[in-house]
Amino acid sequence: MKKKEMGSLGLRAGGISLVCAAAILASASLAGCVGDPVSEGEVEEVGSLGLELKVAPGVTLNSVRYEISGNGFTKTGTIDTSGAPVISGTIGGIPAGNGYTIVLTASSAEGNTEFTGSATFNVTAGRTTAVTISLRGTSASGNGSVSVTGTLNVAPVVDELTVTPQKVYVGSEVTLKTTVRDPDAGPSALTYYWSTTEGVIDDPLSPTAKLTSNSPGTAAVKLTVSDGDSTSSVTTTVTFVREEEDEEQPAPEAPERPNILFLFIDDWGADATALYPDLVGNGSAVDVPNIEALAQDGLIFDDAWASPVCSPTRGTVVSGLYGHRTGVTNVGNVLPTSTVTLFDRLNEEAPTYEHALFGKYHLGGGSIDPRPGGSFPGVDGILQHARDIGIKRFRGILGGGLTDYFNWTTFDINGPSLPNTTYATTALTDYAIEFIREHEATKPNEPWFIYQAYNAPHAAGGGNNPYQVPPRELHSVDLSSVGNPEPGTYHTNIPVYQANIQALDTEIGRLLAEVDLEKTVVIVLGDNGTPPPIKDGNAALRGAKGSVYEGGVRAPLIVAGAGVTRRGREDDLFVSTDIYATVLDLAGVPVSQVNHSYSIKPLLSDETAKNGRTHSFSEVSSGTTQRRYAVKDKRFKLISNVNQRELYDLVADPLETTNLHNSPAHTAVRATLEAEIAVLREQTPAYFP
Repeated sequence: MKKKEMGSLGLRAGGISLVCAAAILASASLAGCVGDPVSEGEVEEVGSLGLELKVAPGVTLNSVRYEISGNGFTKTGTIDTSGAPVISGTIGGIPAGNGYTIVLTASSAEGNTEFTGSATFNVTAGRTTAVTISLRGTSASGNGSVSVTGTLNVAPVVDELTVTPQKVYVGSEVTLKTTVRDPDAGPSALTYYWSTTEGVIDDPLSPTAKLTSNSPGTAAVKLTVSDGDSTSSVTTTVTFVREEEDEEQPAPEAPERPNILFLFIDDWGADATALYPDLVGNGSAVDVPNIEALAQDGLIFDDAWASPVCSPTRGTVVSGLYGHRTGVTNVGNVLPTSTVTLFDRLNEEAPTYEHALFGKYHLGGGSIDPRPGGSFPGVDGILQHARDIGIKRFRGILGGGLTDYFNWTTFDINGPSLPNTTYATTALTDYAIEFIREHEATKPNEPWFIYQAYNAPHAAGGGNNPYQVPPRELHSVDLSSVGNPEPGTYHTNIPVYQANIQALDTEIGRLLAEVDLEKTVVIVLGDNGTPPPIKDGNAALRGAKGSVYEGGVRAPLIVAGAGVTRRGREDDLFVSTDIYATVLDLAGVPVSQVNHSYSIKPLLSDETAKNGRTHSFSEVSSGTTQRRYAVKDKRFKLISNVNQRELYDLVADPLETTNLHNSPAHTAVRATLEAEIAVLREQTPAYFP
């Protein structure tokens, strides 16, 4: 067997811009910021320096003078402050090169105190370089609120990054090594963080580390270095390949436009199923033979996140947007009808797909559906809301759940609302089967999409309890330990919760029997973590439904059927927003990434593929208060719990027991995750404390 050539990569950062973020102590700072490339005519020869001058409250600057010199080039000028608190601009036309110096001189109107500062910087052709300069006063006494003891701060400079080898066989080690200098030696010791989109790095906080992966594919490896105030980052790639094997028979081609069956399960956490044996604690997860059989013929995703509660997850699925962009961040929030939904796009861009939503809606307001005859205001408005977001066929539950699974109302946007005494999980399955049979009889050559939103195993009556015992013929769970309660009675305990899960699995099996898996992709997703009252105390996840710990956001995800040629497990990051792009991609709409959504379609047939997601995000909040959110990469997770920051290493500490947020060694880790939050904050200003 001929071995493939392996190589190494060395990156020298002599041309990397200095990106700094310092302030003058209670006075003024002059900071540059990375900008867009300049015009084509300038790209080959020159770059520019972006300036932003921030003046402390109570300080008025008369003028700011600058002088740039280096490489035989000199440029001087004056910045007109005009008493403004923030002044920004760009000094262009600087020839590309290293080792320039800028000297600033400013005077304040209060006592005519003079300040000076300088910095060195490099200029890259076609880019705007960034530096930060702190101005030092010439008077030791100071002047009002103007500090005269500021110091120059420059970000760390990555001189070299080496990857050896850059292409390697699966299971082999890759050495990552860097050389970094800190021009101003402070304010703190350098910290390092290596992150990757593939595999595991053994010592991610060291200048030298090892990367390994058990799966083929190309990993994006990012090094972030912090001096306690400023950061610098460099990114490279490493490719893992399998050794050549005997040529396999080509997999059967998937249909261009498969049917898509999305099974959305309510309150089914990853720790409540044997599909995730490392999470179930004492190993007593209930059997779900139909879902397990489906998983054996497809992919189980090991790192899928949803929102901590139901409405926000449903909002992410139909919009492809995180909740802070739609306002759906808590139970019962209403999705704006101006949102371009998944149904809107199917109607416009894949009109051959007939689609329907059966089951729980909970995007148009409403709390818990009452028994027939009970008061339920706003029904007409909620039904109209479903029409307004592009749904053409809906039958099911409008609010967050049912008061009684055995006595409820079926709401329909195309027909009358009718009382129903069929067990809800069975009835919802009947609706989907009826749709499939009708479609196959009338449009056998056209595809369909079903959004099947089961309410089970969610508690009855609202909230997280009580649970209702399902029909005996739908489950085999031993309920003797809780007194063998009759079907329809209310009990809150793990055995009854498990009976609801198994009853759901039975009905899913009946539905799958109607589906041609050679023509249909099946996606199974839980909408949040396991509710607190019935979570196994030995489960290997911290927290439960409602929290942004792993127990609140980790959800089961299984994909099988047409075009899913891979088997086993997948560890790429996934967020419930990704259903949006995935369904569109499967339906032939050319979407790989849109909004906050990344299609996982490539992963279903290619083990080397990536979906493009580098970070997962989840959130829950009540209006402007009680904001909880989390962001993570493949290893570290940053949490904000009502303004309190937490940081966890999910590889070394999967139970999230040791808060590393105040650890000096993790400064660079915090910086990388805070940078992701900063991007979201730009999209929705002031939302993220």
